[in-house]
Amino acid sequence: MKRHLLFLAVFTVLTTSLLAQGYEVPKNYKFESKDAYTAYEPQVKETIDWLLDTPLGKEPIKRQEANAFFMAWLTGTPNVSVGVDSRVVDFIKVNPELLMPFMLGWTRYSFDNNYSKDNILCTKAALETVAAFYRKNRGYLKKDGSVEKLEKSIEKGKLEEEIRKKLK
Repeated sequence: MKRHLLFLAVFTVLTTSLLAQGYEVPKNYKFESKDAYTAYEPQVKETIDWLLDTPLGKEPIKRQEANAFFMAWLTGTPNVSVGVDSRVVDFIKVNPELLMPFMLGWTRYSFDNNYSKDNILCTKAALETVAAFYRKNRGYLKKDGSVEKLEKSIEKGKLEEEIRKKLK
């Protein structure tokens, strides 16, 4: 049994390591038309995965380049529009770097749900992404009561209800 668990742990670490190494930040990208934004969506999805899976302290230059690519795409794409409402992103006061996982989670949800523009469900997915990213990167972030409260809402299954109340 111990051998199986050890093998599984080693396999998981190696697989994750290899996947992270395989990501390359797009270079020389140009967004000159609606079709150009659509054409880059596979790279945007890879970028989202890499940014969310890679710990904050690893590969800071690559992270900065990936963030820049994602933001360049997001600010011009006609297919996804992220809603950043101060009533639900209060965590950025303590950890402003959590705004990026919020936008990544929103975008991923939109992609996975036929370019959903449902403000409540996109916000829910974005906040779930923030909570997961916070949990995974606690060593790099400041302790944040608002995110910890968010985690409790998720655990209790009350996140969507709370979002609806805040966004009335």
